[in-house]
Amino acid sequence: MTRLLVLSRSAVGPRMASPGVRAYQLAGALGRALPAAEITLGIPGDREPIAPPAPNVRMQAWSSNAEAAFLAAAHDVTIARNFPPQLARVLGKTRFALDAFTPFYVEWMELSRRDILPKWRRTWMASNRSYINFQLTLADFIFCADERQRDMWIGMMMALALVPPDVYERDPSLRRVIDVVPYGVPSRPLSPGRRVLRGVVPGIEEGDRVLLWNGGITEWNDVETLLHAMARLVRTRPEVKLVFMGVSHPDMVFGPTSGVNKLAYELSEELGLKDRNVFILNGWVPYEEIDNYLAEADASVCLGYENIESRFAFRTRYVDLFRARVPLLCTQGDVLANRVHDAPMGLTVPERDIDAVVDGITRLLDDRDFVATCKANMATMATELSWDTVVQPLVDFCVSGESYAMPAGRRRLQSYARGGMYVAFKRLCLSPPIYDH
Repeated sequence: MTRLLVLSRSAVGPRMASPGVRAYQLAGALGRALPAAEITLGIPGDREPIAPPAPNVRMQAWSSNAEAAFLAAAHDVTIARNFPPQLARVLGKTRFALDAFTPFYVEWMELSRRDILPKWRRTWMASNRSYINFQLTLADFIFCADERQRDMWIGMMMALALVPPDVYERDPSLRRVIDVVPYGVPSRPLSPGRRVLRGVVPGIEEGDRVLLWNGGITEWNDVETLLHAMARLVRTRPEVKLVFMGVSHPDMVFGPTSGVNKLAYELSEELGLKDRNVFILNGWVPYEEIDNYLAEADASVCLGYENIESRFAFRTRYVDLFRARVPLLCTQGDVLANRVHDAPMGLTVPERDIDAVVDGITRLLDDRDFVATCKANMATMATELSWDTVVQPLVDFCVSGESYAMPAGRRRLQSYARGGMYVAFKRLCLSPPIYDH
């Protein structure tokens, strides 16, 4: 019997962000695809309970890296978004599948601008680079969100000498070493249970048009352009209300006082929009409540920048919009923005273009024929991104019993060396006061 461990490093429970949701849904999709398998979903720390995602999925809390290594050794395959260094000692005893759906390095580069003192930023990023090198070395199989990301990871693997001639000869496509498993959506239709915005949030009334910012506000989001566009729009369209769904990230990555969240609070108040046309919800919307918010949205908006982060991003916040058929306005440049434009499923705009944002929102609210086309195309996209469909490359790896990566014996020394470099950098980073708080 195949024993699989999905090791979440992020919160899994009633309130969870995209990494926790992905671990939860991958465990469920694996359980449905492999009903005879024993699947453990490892949850960090003591969390509020949540129902298992499939009947053959067992939920188990873990609280230390040593405990994570013990869990991994008891399973045939260990699946995680990132592996603690302690797991190097079980390389060869379990096959490792690395969930690389996030371009970690670029996101950490953005966060370091906010959190790390400038003189320590280079050292902190060197630590993170060593951490990524360790992850790629440990992995028997890597799965990412799209083909653009796959190209990025293959380049990094080649630079680390993880694609030697014998690996290439066994699989010149490298599909059995690294493949694509996009961030998916549940197959069930939208099922709202109650009103949560109109007539519930003070200032949002029946007849108002709701724009939804589906997710948190991160360092790579451009709220400044959106708020200035709202200030211009509501002069003639006071019924337009923008709702940010939450600012208290379950994994404590972003909070109400972090850089971009703080900017959103302060600028919306300065422009006279806060609690009149812009509503920033406290806390974090529970996972089971998301359908209620999606059902009340006339359109959605998410702005960012045309930079290296957007080049390799797969905007997980978009996929629920596809499932809910909520037309989207977003900044051009990332993979899903290209799909939004081409299908179409909404509109894309250049970065920092206030006029284009105003015009785009107006069209999504007023052009009924265009919106109907967007909704039909979103239904097709949601079917394509069903968790039970996208998980197949990971299922194939789990049942194969094989690894097409460089043999574990040759990777072991490299994994110890790269894991050791990460630990050394981490200790160096922790010795001085590097955080700018």
